[in-house]
Amino acid sequence: MAPLSADYMALLETALTRDFVPNLPPLQDQTKPADQQAKKNLSRAFSAFALHKLCEISPKDAAAAVVDDFDDFGIDAIYYQGSSETLFLVQGKLKASETFSQDEANAFCQGARRLIKQDFTGFNGHVTNRQAEIEGALEACSHIQLVIAHTGAGISNHAETAINDLLNDEDHGEERLTKAAVDYGSDRVAADLQAGQAYPRVDANLTLHDWASSMAPRKTYFGLAKVADLVGLHEKHGKALYAKNIRVFLGQTTEVNRSIRETLATNPADFMYLNNGVTALCEQIEPKNGSRAEKKFKVTGLSVINGAQTIASSARYAAENKTADISAASVLVTLIKSDSDEAFGKSVTRARNHQNPVLLANFAALDDQQERLRRELAYLDIHYAYKAEGPDNAQDPKRIRIDEAAQALALLQPDPRYVVWLKKEPAQLLDTESAAYQNLFNATLTGIELANAVRALRYIQSRILAEARAANGPERLTYKHGGYGLGFVLVKRIRQAIAGATLIDEAKLKTELGAAFDLARQTLWGAVQPKTALKGPLAIFRNQTDAIPLLRDVMIDHYGLGADPAIAPLKAKMVLTDPYPQKALFDFLSAKAPQIRNIT
Repeated sequence: MAPLSADYMALLETALTRDFVPNLPPLQDQTKPADQQAKKNLSRAFSAFALHKLCEISPKDAAAAVVDDFDDFGIDAIYYQGSSETLFLVQGKLKASETFSQDEANAFCQGARRLIKQDFTGFNGHVTNRQAEIEGALEACSHIQLVIAHTGAGISNHAETAINDLLNDEDHGEERLTKAAVDYGSDRVAADLQAGQAYPRVDANLTLHDWASSMAPRKTYFGLAKVADLVGLHEKHGKALYAKNIRVFLGQTTEVNRSIRETLATNPADFMYLNNGVTALCEQIEPKNGSRAEKKFKVTGLSVINGAQTIASSARYAAENKTADISAASVLVTLIKSDSDEAFGKSVTRARNHQNPVLLANFAALDDQQERLRRELAYLDIHYAYKAEGPDNAQDPKRIRIDEAAQALALLQPDPRYVVWLKKEPAQLLDTESAAYQNLFNATLTGIELANAVRALRYIQSRILAEARAANGPERLTYKHGGYGLGFVLVKRIRQAIAGATLIDEAKLKTELGAAFDLARQTLWGAVQPKTALKGPLAIFRNQTDAIPLLRDVMIDHYGLGADPAIAPLKAKMVLTDPYPQKALFDFLSAKAPQIRNIT
């Protein structure tokens, strides 16, 4: 088993600090240095995190179950789950660099044996203060479950042997011990971190009027639903109602959304004739009581894949017009049972979304990598807007748009064609079928890396804007149209910090990158200036023949590699199968960029 990656460890520590540490029982020894106490509390909180996920209890209740302290018998948390009559004993290890060792297993087993015998001698105050509660749980439980929570490279063979010896030992006389310990390892931690930021499942009861059905090839129900009922679902579930849609509410200013509001205001009875309807995918659809004229359906895992604008616009209208009567408004609803067939659901979503104008980039919302990144960034209190949405909070610094993400990630690539594409064909960077998109948004990209890349992009863009305003003539146009080129050169110098597991400090970035920005700007202008006699800067940066050698020369100059003996042979190297000229040279330059540090 691979240990928890550095980026997921950072997300885990964020979640532990925010949700669990504040609810832990205080450490008994408050004389320890503050840094030791903070580190210990983070470790203690991990056991609570495991209980929170395994037992589906609140972070507060999970934290209250923690008994870990500086001195204990290897048991870090004790929790009794009444519904399953199970007593959970947890040992947690928050160290990605180490396996769960034999010594740790022995300590855990020693503590478990003592508890089974109800021998509380030597346990710390967190345990002895709960003695009556624990004795009651031992008397009432039908199962005793050992849990090993760890973030390292698994459980060592010797540790596993020690645990199994306890579980298979008949001498302690405790047949309620479950014969297999729960191995809550790095893979489950990562999966639960992802699940923790997923939209909650939407289950609802929906009434359809004048309904019909088709049972093959997919169970599908059609009928008219009251717009007011759909508004109620929107108010209750919010964005979760549209989890599989490619867009959320686009705002009131689109022509279609204005028409929806106007119809509700002036002629709600005609709403169903003037609207394309609503389509939803459902994991389960259960017809309940009713007749052909009106029937109630219990739907599980409901997600509106077409009609988000209809429902959200209607909800906005109803919220702003409390006395308005929209009871006469109905809309055609199609409910499709999709089970877990992701490919089918995505194909239906793609085919049905044509009521509002749809950009090719909107379909990036169907890429699972985008939802993964949204969940990771949510732990950092960053809203990743990878679905088309309205202008609300557009200027929020904690909001990252998908097009902004693509720009930032493009500058990290060693491929200089991205600079030209950003000026000439930016849409292809969000075409999920293109290699350009797939190189940017791949499975190895982390949320922290994306956030860092965007922070770098924003700083560089703010500086470029200021320089362009201060300059004149071709120099101003060089900064205006060559900004991506300048960013392409600069971000290579903070590549390691961007790829790290810690967010870049924006104040430090401004301080440490400022001088490098000025030097790179001067180098860029020096390279462009002689060419402006024949071509303007816009034409230069939109043309690969001009832009690629210019970027090469700026990188060599700015990185101080002019005297490097590898440069000349790499310049001369031509490989016909390479996607662009001098690929090996650009790979070399990107790797050799001198790194600016101390920005996290």
